[in-house]
Amino acid sequence: MRIAVAGLPFFASRAARNLRSFGLNARYVPRPTRSPATWPQFVRRILPADTVYLIGSSAALNSPADFLSRARKRVVMHWVGTDVLSAVDDHRNGRLSDRLVSGATHWADAPWLVEELREVGILAAEHPLPIPVAFGMPAPMPTEFRVCVYIPSDPGVAHDLAATMQVVKQLPAVRFTLVGGDAVEDPPDNASVLGHVSEMGNVYGDCAALLRLVRHDGLSHSVVEALSFGRHVIWNYAMPGVRPVQGADEAVSELNRLKQEFDAGTLGVNKVGAEAVTTRYGSDTIRAELSRAFQQMPARSD
Repeated sequence: MRIAVAGLPFFASRAARNLRSFGLNARYVPRPTRSPATWPQFVRRILPADTVYLIGSSAALNSPADFLSRARKRVVMHWVGTDVLSAVDDHRNGRLSDRLVSGATHWADAPWLVEELREVGILAAEHPLPIPVAFGMPAPMPTEFRVCVYIPSDPGVAHDLAATMQVVKQLPAVRFTLVGGDAVEDPPDNASVLGHVSEMGNVYGDCAALLRLVRHDGLSHSVVEALSFGRHVIWNYAMPGVRPVQGADEAVSELNRLKQEFDAGTLGVNKVGAEAVTTRYGSDTIRAELSRAFQQMPARSD
């Protein structure tokens, strides 16, 4: 099977590389820009593939995925986050491609995305992205209660930057480490801005918890990474080892509880979270699952 991988460049390029390590014949094809001049090269590179694997793409009428489906290509769409919000909006406005909804193979990287897609008629199976995650080993708690926060340069609609900074300001006695943080103007005194960090192991080792407040999310790699290091996680979604919250006030309450346990010497390593993510998202598990999923895909719908 020849697989062309396209879509969000960060994910698609890494997915293609990792699929090749699984023994699959996959290559990354940069998606075309809005300029018509980029389409011929994209089409030429896509045509030899038996399967087009799209990560984070649109299922709207006249989208690249819709074009490929009409060209009788077998299309696999892997939904990862805000693309699901776009599908909900397209469904509301009558723009979803019926051909893609019924004819493509749909995967989603988190169970809540499966449910969101089901509500607009897209039946997806849950599969993690075939992207290497920077797994660590559970490490002892640090000597200081510190909280890690990842803030992208462009928080967009997904990250709730306002709620995140509200939490930081409401807990002046807690030290926060902001990874990225370019979008934060005039950070408070209890926040250290690290900027881009290529190796997160030391950061997780220095922190007792990860705070991730979002408006919408897929499976967060930072959550999986933090849990693998045995760190406690405050997030909007429920997973083993995660303390789910909705909004800044609940996050403040959870962090206060964690700090009280830490100060009392009773906050241990998050073994539940570490064991859960290692079992579900380990590289061998993902390798076997994705290889099997590609091999068992039904014949394409013409």
